Amino acid sequence: MPKKLLRIIDPESSQKSKISYRNSQRKFVNTEPILLNLEEYEAVRLYHYKKLPQSECAEMICVSQPTFSRILRSGLEKLAQALVEDKDFEIIGGHVSYEDWFAWACWECDNEWQTEPGPLPKLCPKYQATSVYKLKKMVTHFS
Repeated sequence: MPKKLLRIIDPESSQKSKISYRNSQRKFVNTEPILLNLEEYEAVRLYHYKKLPQSECAEMICVSQPTFSRILRSGLEKLAQALVEDKDFEIIGGHVSYEDWFAWACWECDNEWQTEPGPLPKLCPKYQATSVYKLKKMVTHFS
């Protein structure tokens, strides 16, 4: 049985799961759409839209840089196929959930940090501000 992989997906991207993009030029052509999974969409978004380096993108979704490169290449190939072959494409989400990872942030200075499980910290460690809130990460499970 293959090992389950946890990949961190930004909440902005998770809103794209189960979305279909229809080619408006075609009329009543019944072809199967190209399926782009959420991690491929996230890779394209982080690298090409956000213009982040691959190493940083890989770290953000919790994979190695070579794995990120393969995910990105796969996503770009699927998008290119949809454009060249005049096909629709769909972004499919897989199994997406929120996971508590005991991370906190400060409203005043945008500082983010992680701690051991426990109660909400009273102060931001960077500037000792009191406007601290809890962060949650969205995680997709791929098998």
